[in-house]
Amino acid sequence: MYVCADSLDDLLARVYRQLLTRGTSIEPTKGSAREIYGALLKLSAPRLRLSRTESRGLLFSCLGELLWILAGSNALDFIAYYIPEYAKSSDDEQTVFGAYGPRMFGTGPNEQLARVISSLKSKPDSRQAVIQLFDRHDILEYHRDIPCTCTLQFVIRDRRLHMLTSMRSNDAWLGLPHDVFAFTMVQELVARSLGVKLGEYRHFVGSLHLYKRDDKKAIRYLDEGWQPRKPMPPMPQGDPWPSVRTLLEVEEAVRNGDASRTDRFDSMAPYWADLATLLDIHRTFKTNGNQNDIRRLKRHLKHDGYAMYINKRYGMASSIKEQATIFDRSNEASKARHERT
Repeated sequence: MYVCADSLDDLLARVYRQLLTRGTSIEPTKGSAREIYGALLKLSAPRLRLSRTESRGLLFSCLGELLWILAGSNALDFIAYYIPEYAKSSDDEQTVFGAYGPRMFGTGPNEQLARVISSLKSKPDSRQAVIQLFDRHDILEYHRDIPCTCTLQFVIRDRRLHMLTSMRSNDAWLGLPHDVFAFTMVQELVARSLGVKLGEYRHFVGSLHLYKRDDKKAIRYLDEGWQPRKPMPPMPQGDPWPSVRTLLEVEEAVRNGDASRTDRFDSMAPYWADLATLLDIHRTFKTNGNQNDIRRLKRHLKHDGYAMYINKRYGMASSIKEQATIFDRSNEASKARHERT
């Protein structure tokens, strides 16, 4: 199966239709599922990495998982703060064996992303810029969680950075939206590190599957219909890693309730400050759920595309101005789409 789309929503819609109508029934360990074996998915506009729907607009959990990876962490308490279901993946109630972070950002041979960037700087046409996540040792003994992702490959062609993710297995409902978000963000980080444009994202999967318990959810997703597109803003030009380190420090402070370190918001570029503010909004909801505090924080955001995720996630109605803006953009997008057909 080959699916090409501009946005994550278009991609998911086509994937779910294919799985629901053509998927082969299988009985894996985690329950009955429909599977398509050997699927290649292409996202031609990687910044359209977030769903705009009610059910798949997973901004906060996606951001939390990305930062867990970038921190090089395998700590359960870190990721469970954003995705509590990860507790089921821990062998010892403290760590997650299959965590990607230590495999990408560890010391020595596990410092893989830095070596990929260095390789492409010295040899822009290299075909060896590959990160390995799944290891032969992962199946020597039982673990509750082993990597679903085998490799990440980066290539520069026509001064654009393209990326190919190869996965042994992918849950199309729970895993796919998170994987596309995290890996396209890593792709953009590498592109900025190399001073090249962001290219296309490809996602190859051995077993692309939809558990039957999620069939009705996928059908409801399809019933939501076409969504207006809103890409994330471009990552700032230049070396992104100092900003990533600052964001990780802020994330740790916010998650641990250390208000003394959140003053670094003011020194961050708007792109990164917005992500830090989203973390603060998430913390505010988890600690007191005060919508006035959330509205106050929301006013600090520079990118207007994040408002719908906040309103939806925290049960807040959009302001009149926000509703009008969304309505106008939706009409413009619908008109443009009609003119193309």
